[in-house]
Amino acid sequence: MLNILVAPYDYNINGEKYAKRIVRYLKAEKIEYSVYFSPKIEDIGKNAHALSNEGETDFVVVGDEQILHEFLNNVEDISKIKLGIIPLGKHDDLASYLDLESNPLNAIKRIMQNKVKQIDYMFVNDKIVINNILIGASCELFEVYNQFKMKNIITKNWVLMQYGNNFEGIELTIENEDNPPFSEQVFELSISNAGSSKNLQISPLSNLTDGLINFNYCTSPEREKRKKYLKLFKKGNQIYDENTKQFWVKNLKITNAEQKIKALVDGKIENFEELDISIVPSGLKIFNTIEKEVPLPVEKKKKSKMNEIVEIPHKELTESEIEEIENSNLEETIDQEKDKTDKKEKNRKR
Repeated sequence: MLNILVAPYDYNINGEKYAKRIVRYLKAEKIEYSVYFSPKIEDIGKNAHALSNEGETDFVVVGDEQILHEFLNNVEDISKIKLGIIPLGKHDDLASYLDLESNPLNAIKRIMQNKVKQIDYMFVNDKIVINNILIGASCELFEVYNQFKMKNIITKNWVLMQYGNNFEGIELTIENEDNPPFSEQVFELSISNAGSSKNLQISPLSNLTDGLINFNYCTSPEREKRKKYLKLFKKGNQIYDENTKQFWVKNLKITNAEQKIKALVDGKIENFEELDISIVPSGLKIFNTIEKEVPLPVEKKKKSKMNEIVEIPHKELTESEIEEIENSNLEETIDQEKDKTDKKEKNRKR
C-alpha cells in the first residue's frame, strides 16, 4: 500500500490541495493507498513511526525539507523504506537540487513506475540529515530574518546589509578520525550532502551519491569584506574565495569549548554541545521522479584514503588568462563609453 503523508495546512496550504489531486489519480487507477493529514509537523513523525512499525514500506511525503526531516527521523528502519518526495513551493533546496517533479500529478505517475534511486544521507549525532548544515553567519542571519519576518517589515537583503558586517565568527575545533584537531575562528561553515540548488548554491561540488560529505569553511574576513562574502555564499562562489578551505570527508567532529554551537539543520535552527557527523552511502531509497539526472560534480583531486581530509587547492589564473580578462573588460568599457558619447551627440543635434 502507498502511504501518503501531507504537510500540515497551517505549515503550507498547498499540501491539502496537492493531496486531493493525487487521490483523484489513485482512485481512477484503482491503486490502494492511505492519506494522512497531519495537524502538526510532529504528527508526520508519529505517523511515520506507527506505519513503519506495522511493516509499511512505501511512502510519499508531500512537503519540504523540514517535513522530510521529521519523517526520516521517526521511521522504524530507514533501510527498509522506499520514499517518494513531492515538494511544496519553489524554495525547497533538496527538491530543486534533485530536479524533482513539483507537479503532483506528474510526480505520482512517476512514483507509480516504481523506479528507485539510492542516495546518501548524513548522521548528525543521533539524527538523520539529508541536505546540509550551516554554522556561522548564514545561521545567525537566518534567525534574525525569521524574527523580523513575523512583523512583515524586513527583507533578506535588509538583514544582510544591517547585520552582515557585525558577525565576527565563532571559534570551532574541527577533527577527522585520520587527522588531529585544529581550531579556527570561523565566519561561515557548511557541511553538505547536497547543498547545491536553484535557490541557494551553497556547495556546488557536493553530490548525493558520492559517499562523501562536502565541507567548506571561511575564516573570518575583514569587516568590510563580510557582506561581499555572504553574497558569494548565496551563489556558491565562496568555495573559490581565498579565505575559504574546502574538503571531502566521510566523518567530522565539531566542538566549541565555551558555548553551544548554533546550526541551521535542513532549514531548522538547533543548538548542539558538539556535532559528530558521518555519511551513510546509498542508505535511502527514493522513488525516482527526476526529469533529468544531476550532472556529476567537477572532478575532484584523487585521494589515497577516503577518510582523510583532502584540501582542494584554488585554481590560479595564468598571466595570459588575467590579461585576456583585463582586455575584455577594457574593450567592454570603451564600447560602453562610445555608446554614451554617440547618444549624447544625437540628443545634442535634436
